[in-house]
Amino acid sequence: MAACQYLEIRASTQSKQPPITRHPTWDAEVRALFSEPYWTSIDSDPESIGAHWISQMREYSPSRPAHMHLDLSSMESVQQNIITIYQHLRSRSMPITKNQNHYWPEEALETLRLWANQGFRRSFADPIQYQELIKAPNHTQINTRVRKDIFSLSPSEIQAYREKLDDVLQVGTKDSKWQELGLLHAEWCLHYQEAFVFWHRAYLKYVEELIDFPIPYWNGFAVGTGDPSSPYAGLPSIFLDDVYTHSNGEQRKNPLKYALSLNGKNRLGTSEYVERSPELVEGRSNPLWSKKIHLFNQYHQQIAHAFAQPEFSLQEAHGYPWANIPDFSENQPDNLYPEASRKFFDGLFEQVHDNFHGLIGPDMADNSYTAFDPIFLSYHANMDRIAEVYLRTNPARQFSSNFPLRPFVDNGTGLAYDDPREYVYTTLGDMAKQTPALKYRYALPSVPDFLPISQLHFGTAAVPQGGTAFSLSTAKPLSTTVACQGHETVPYIVFSSVSCLKQSFVIDVFVSGAESLESDPIRNPDYIGSITRLGMGNGRGEEVGIRNPQRCMKKPITRVLQAAHVKEKLKNGLGVQQIVTELSTGRHLEEEEWKGMPGFEGNIVWS
Repeated sequence: MAACQYLEIRASTQSKQPPITRHPTWDAEVRALFSEPYWTSIDSDPESIGAHWISQMREYSPSRPAHMHLDLSSMESVQQNIITIYQHLRSRSMPITKNQNHYWPEEALETLRLWANQGFRRSFADPIQYQELIKAPNHTQINTRVRKDIFSLSPSEIQAYREKLDDVLQVGTKDSKWQELGLLHAEWCLHYQEAFVFWHRAYLKYVEELIDFPIPYWNGFAVGTGDPSSPYAGLPSIFLDDVYTHSNGEQRKNPLKYALSLNGKNRLGTSEYVERSPELVEGRSNPLWSKKIHLFNQYHQQIAHAFAQPEFSLQEAHGYPWANIPDFSENQPDNLYPEASRKFFDGLFEQVHDNFHGLIGPDMADNSYTAFDPIFLSYHANMDRIAEVYLRTNPARQFSSNFPLRPFVDNGTGLAYDDPREYVYTTLGDMAKQTPALKYRYALPSVPDFLPISQLHFGTAAVPQGGTAFSLSTAKPLSTTVACQGHETVPYIVFSSVSCLKQSFVIDVFVSGAESLESDPIRNPDYIGSITRLGMGNGRGEEVGIRNPQRCMKKPITRVLQAAHVKEKLKNGLGVQQIVTELSTGRHLEEEEWKGMPGFEGNIVWS
């Protein structure tokens, strides 16, 4: 798994592993593997960890028959049960731990295997009596595609990726697989629900099957992406180059820039090719460049806030979305309302996902056009990478596993647009597996993520459970400073009754009476943040319209903005003011207009 691989790499640089002991004995080496596991010193006291393991297994194993009782402090007990102990240790079903760093490393496992095969010697005085009780591990080779950071691609890899889009998907042709893929997303994607991450995971997997090439990810979460002076700020040049030389010698338009939009007409009708924000295309020469890039800092904080949530989503019967948080009455206590609305990772994660789409626009800002832009693939690959890190922090998470991710079949490698048999479709549970099980994984980013993966707490191993329990989180943000009813509180701007729209909008929120209405989180201290309301668009066009638009949600949902950085101003009685902008036209809506639209008016709630 990508996330755990990263942790293991980090761990190996912080603590030296002793070499494999070729002729181990119980007294000299093996006893300490159980009682004082050296590798746990990276974050714990080995002696305490060992005592805990020994105590756990005494309680966990049956007391009768005697040979089934596991006492890891006893050489005789370990010897009697060596096969099952080794198997459970290697498969990581043992020890029962909440820390990925505490699983037995290869060196320790091999020492234990050699000890068993050499006759369970207690001391060096005992002779070696070789018998192969435990065979050397023979890992089945799994061929996986490796998705690399776009800044890590070699020239030959960039060339290969361009040619795949050019020759296989034919991004510059109307009657092409590229057009089908764009419509596949426009008409089938799932939003505002538990399946959001997993439907898009299946989509990327299907595209990779078509081109037989790993999609490179664009890491907008990297350190420096919010700094206008950083070489990693803005769009990577791979999306901005005008031409490239095909391997057949032809000079062609760069398919990563000149991709045909929906039916050969982009969202604004200015060209046959997809269009992007001029600030990002023109780069540092654009006077609004810095303001645009500063928004990445806000998005980084929003993703960090999503990572702080212990629960992935609100599960309900057969894949109902996180959006099905029960409606709250108008007099619902403030301290409960935002707690529930911001409890789940996927809702907060999709919120910043929408913001990124709006930033790149105009085509990326409209759901009917977004997948026609090649940036969509690399952007969503990175969002999938980030989601994978979160998913692996707790392997015991449960999902609405049987929910079908139509129209994908065969584990995301094929399509069935009209098969009535629900069981043929790829399910949410299929896509919730670790990425190596789906035959792809992520290489480390070229530049570290804004939120270091080492800060994340990786959870317990999956264990059988007899049901689920639901409780409100008691966690509070570290930035909390205002006391209320004995609790530390911070303000949130809460938007309720958020639902799917046809058009896309950005809601910028400021402290009332702000000296500047510039939406710049670095330069404007009165700027609270923004919400992008990503519209579903018209689908195939005005005459045909979007198909099955009801799929994007089941009920209205809630979006939130953290406002801790302006808490003193809000505490002193100031309110908030908003600017609502229609992304396709740049028009600012009058207050009486947006106040009549559901989910557009933010309210201050302290929690």
